[in-house]
Amino acid sequence: MTYLVVGIILIVLLVGVTLLQWALRQRQAARERALPHVADLAALALADAERPAGYHVDYRGPVTNERLAYESPNEQAALADLDEQGRVIGYRQSFRDPRSFGELVDVTLNWTLRARTRQRLLTVELSLFEDAEGAAEFAAASAPSDGTIQVTDAGEHDLGFAESVRQWSRMAGAAEAQRKLEVRWRSGRVGCVVAGDSEPPGGIEPAAVHGLARRIHARVASSALAAEAAAGAQSND
Repeated sequence: MTYLVVGIILIVLLVGVTLLQWALRQRQAARERALPHVADLAALALADAERPAGYHVDYRGPVTNERLAYESPNEQAALADLDEQGRVIGYRQSFRDPRSFGELVDVTLNWTLRARTRQRLLTVELSLFEDAEGAAEFAAASAPSDGTIQVTDAGEHDLGFAESVRQWSRMAGAAEAQRKLEVRWRSGRVGCVVAGDSEPPGGIEPAAVHGLARRIHARVASSALAAEAAAGAQSND
């Protein structure tokens, strides 16, 4: 009987914490969605009808400088770097397979029922900068390899607009445990990243990431934000 009561308490706590996390995230996201330029960037990302088949929405909303800095090892230094770069605001969409039920539940599932399930993630991230120079600096950002993560050029592709097309491999000894393909470029004042992540590798074909990048590029390149930067460059000339 004691074990049953303890089990029920643990389940209630797990569900309660998950619901609380969800409510706090929704409240914060609602405030951030009202910030300037968020609606403009959201219109350039994928619409509901364009959601990748077989994926569930993991996150869809603005990404402030404060949020990015909080996620970094040195919050103050990261915030200063973002301000210096002229980043104004960002918008991120991520689509996951299988569905996410919150961090705590996901950890439990991944150690039990999903222990042999391939995890896949598709991400679209658009960042608005004060000028085209800041966006260009963002697009040209380097990605050095280390002992665990190997970063290499992805090889031949037909993405002439891309500043870089890179493959990230997380190694477990001599074996590749996780692979991410990332396409990075800028259009006007907008820095763009489209990525596909699979653990273990092999769950996302490069063609899927390339096709998504082409779609987003066409939309951003014809947007008012890109035209605004082009007009500014002509007036300076």
